Formats: sequence, structure tokens, C-alpha cells
Amino acid sequence: MQVSVAATASILPEAVISNREIGERLIAGFEIKDASDREAVAAARARSDLLERKTGLRARRFFAPELSPVEVGLDLLTRLLAPSGAWDTLDAIIVTSSSAHGFPGLSQQIVAAARAGHEGLGNPFVLDIGSNACTSFMYGLTIASSLIQAMNYRRVACLAIEFASRCIDYNPHAFGTSTLFGDAAAGVLLEPGTGGIANLQAVRASSMIDAEKITLIKGGGMEVARLDLSVPESTRWYMAGPPVAIGAMKILADEIARYQADGTKIDWLIPHQANLTRILIPACQDAGIDPSRLRASFAETGNTSSASIPLLLDELVRSDEAAAGQTALLIGFGASFTLGSALLTLNRVPVRA
Repeated sequence: MQVSVAATASILPEAVISNREIGERLIAGFEIKDASDREAVAAARARSDLLERKTGLRARRFFAPELSPVEVGLDLLTRLLAPSGAWDTLDAIIVTSSSAHGFPGLSQQIVAAARAGHEGLGNPFVLDIGSNACTSFMYGLTIASSLIQAMNYRRVACLAIEFASRCIDYNPHAFGTSTLFGDAAAGVLLEPGTGGIANLQAVRASSMIDAEKITLIKGGGMEVARLDLSVPESTRWYMAGPPVAIGAMKILADEIARYQADGTKIDWLIPHQANLTRILIPACQDAGIDPSRLRASFAETGNTSSASIPLLLDELVRSDEAAAGQTALLIGFGASFTLGSALLTLNRVPVRA
């Protein structure tokens, strides 16, 4: 059974945080205890000015402190369903998030919030995916397509909701991780058939986990039901920069090569947004893909974890650059070196709001 993308949507926070501002936030309130701390503060200020040159990152977006993931998720789901409504045909909601944890899950809480205004909503399958971090959306997409193909689900919403600003470590010693992430929400609505914005031609999810790689990216999230609780310092996000960058580069290059070996023409590359200058552009060059065919938001949004790929897909299908018949290759890579990819053929583009 063919699966198509019926709708896309995305939400970017209004607050724009510059490199210099995030550097100052990591320093603000930090207690200097020794020479190492003084050096970290000085280095954070100096590195803030070099961040764009080294990574391509200029700014990131943060959601307002009073905003909840449930509010954002319900808004995103409403946008996905807006073109046709028909809440009664929504058979599943899959939510991916590196930043929201606990139970009841975010998918469950979004359903509970939706019932107040949408009496037609039935009893959908609900699932939260978070442990794969940045790859979670691609895992969600794989599961969603399987639900349609194997179980005849009518419509499945995949929502990626990231509140990284509440999970990063505000500490100059964590500069290499905490400066890279931003907030965003984005998603897709899948349905059977070929009448949507794009057709899903292939999808796969896998991993390269071993005892060493599993230690390179770690973190916990916020309790979505208790927004008043701060994320403990011991579970704030950590990432070992150089080995992760090397591994991400290899995953991206190998996955592109996998599709090219089958003769696939890649018109648009939509990868997870990790590092523009050291990962994404070099991977394009190695694969012989014109960098102008790379969809990237990293410079203005930072790494938005699982929301990166659906955010860029929504941007592409609403742009005048997209054309019917073109292909888009989606590739995600994340914690413990999980990976996922999907090949789409574009149909009705551009899509107007």
C-alpha cells in the first residue's frame, strides 16, 4: 500500500537568541570557584564570537518560558488537520521529543487537550519516542507508515516537539553542547494513497550502537506534566563533540551512498541539522550533491533535534523551489548512533498556507 504525506506544519518560537547572547546566558549566575572556572568564562566569551565561523550557526530560537509542550503540540496537530478537519479519521498520534519525558506521555496529554474542542476525535493509538533523540522523528515516520500499510490506519500524525532551551546546561563548561540547540516543533500527517503532497517511496530505521558510542550523547528531559520542575543538572544534555561529528559525517555519507547505489536521483537532501560547515556541506560535496540542493536551517535555528527534518520538509514544500516529480531524501542520525531515512517523491508543490 502506498503512503503519502497529506500535510506538513511547523512552529518556530519568536525569541531569537544570538551566539553572543547564549554565551552570556551560560555565564550569567555561574559561580567562579577556581582558575579553571575563570578560564571557562573567558573561553565562553571568546568562543561565542567564533561560533559562526566554526559551525555556521548564527542564532537559535527559544520558546517562551510560560509555554508548554502540550500547547505547542495541540497547535501543531490543529495545523496539520486544518486543511480537511476530519478529526474522526485520525487513528494514531506519534510524538517525538528529546526534551519531554515522563508519563502520561506527551501524545496522551495532547489527545486529552484536543478533546475539549474536537468532539469527533476518536480513540487514537498514542506513542512517545524520545530515547533516540535526534533520530526519533525518523523512527516515528517508520512506525507511522507501518501502521498504515499493515493495519489499515486511515491517518497518522507524527509530531516532533523540542524544548531544548529547558534541557541544556547553562554553564560555561558545557559551551560545546549548550550553544548548538534550539527549540522548534514540526510534523507531518500521513495517509494511504498517492493524493498527498508527497509519496513515501522508501523508509528505514537502524542503528550502529555499541558500548563506546552509547556514552557519547546523554541527557534527560523535562517532566511534561510538571513544568514547574527544573531538569536536574545531572541529566542535562551532554555530547562528545569530535567523535559525534565524525560518526555523524560517516552515517550521512553512507546513507546517501546507499540510495545513490540504487540509481536514486536526489533532488533535495534534508538531513538532521547538526553542524553546517563540518558535517552537512562536506557530506554533500563527498556525495556529489550540489550544496544548493541541501535544505538547511542550522544557521538560524541551531540543532532542533527531532524537529529538524519535518521543519525543513515543511519549508521545502511551501517554497517556490520545490517541483512536482522531484525527490527528497530525509536522513536522521542521533543518540547512540541511531539512524533513519526516507525517500519522498513530491506531488502537489508548492503548498500554500
